Amino acid sequence: MLSMEDLKFLRVSLSLSLFWSLCTFAQSRTVAVTVDDLPYAVGDSTPAVSPSDATAADEINRKLLSALKHHLAPVTGFVVQKRVEELGIAASTHILRQWTTGEFDLGNHTYSHSDLNQLSVAQIEHEVIRGEASFVPLMKQVGKKPEFFRFPMNHTGDTKEKQEQVAAFLSKHGYRVAKCTIDNSDYLFNDAYVRMLARRDASSAQRLSLEYLSYTSAEVDYYAALSKQIFGYEVPQVIVLHDNRLNADMIEQILGMFEKKQYKFVSLDRAQSDPAYQIPDRYITKFGPMWGYRWASERGVKVNGSIEPEPPEWILQYGRQQPARP
Repeated sequence: MLSMEDLKFLRVSLSLSLFWSLCTFAQSRTVAVTVDDLPYAVGDSTPAVSPSDATAADEINRKLLSALKHHLAPVTGFVVQKRVEELGIAASTHILRQWTTGEFDLGNHTYSHSDLNQLSVAQIEHEVIRGEASFVPLMKQVGKKPEFFRFPMNHTGDTKEKQEQVAAFLSKHGYRVAKCTIDNSDYLFNDAYVRMLARRDASSAQRLSLEYLSYTSAEVDYYAALSKQIFGYEVPQVIVLHDNRLNADMIEQILGMFEKKQYKFVSLDRAQSDPAYQIPDRYITKFGPMWGYRWASERGVKVNGSIEPEPPEWILQYGRQQPARP
């Protein structure tokens, strides 16, 4: 039988063990990878997807998924149903089915990726339902339930009434909003990158790749510091990438960069289980800021968004050029 001193020592030991366990958990760095605009992302330089893009789309998705598997990174890909139809149902189904295996999941990114600020609540609801046409049956075939919805451009509602009504509709249909905390403006880099490839401008493409990795690293550090400013600790991060050529070519380096920063890859569900993600989103804006800025507003924390890094101007200028004929 334990003495009173033994019991006291045991209680103290258990308390210290719990304290250090909680400290270790709080200090661990985690990130959930999400990929938007499946089955193939188009940018300003590409007017629309077509069946002629099927081969490129398949290659891009295979490279993305191969790297994610290699790095044991769970991922949620968000589907735009209109692009499924434009690329071709058969080709798109082949691609999307690969995103439903293991720790890979699919989510709803609306039917047409329209700016929801320009739509009525009824039109938004229609976009959500039509967006389920392809990915929901594929998820059900493997015993998975669709869970996440991501707003195009993170436009969650430019009026209080619209935001509340859409939120209620999503909840009723079993959706949770897929939030994101890290944005690396990959679509801007990709617009320039595909022009460089079309022009066979290999030196610029190599320079851009280095700039892209450097910029992504800077954005990760910026948003890590932002969450510490708001909460006193770094929340589990959620990065938003796009299903495009640049990310297919750079995904190994991006994932490796996170690993060098001591991040562990987790699912979107696990990342959003952190208490920070339970804070109500009542930030009314016509823009689509990352959730760090929304949380800062909700908690009354003043942040200086002007110090956030910007993509290099030369890349933006290259991306605005008319593409050369291959």
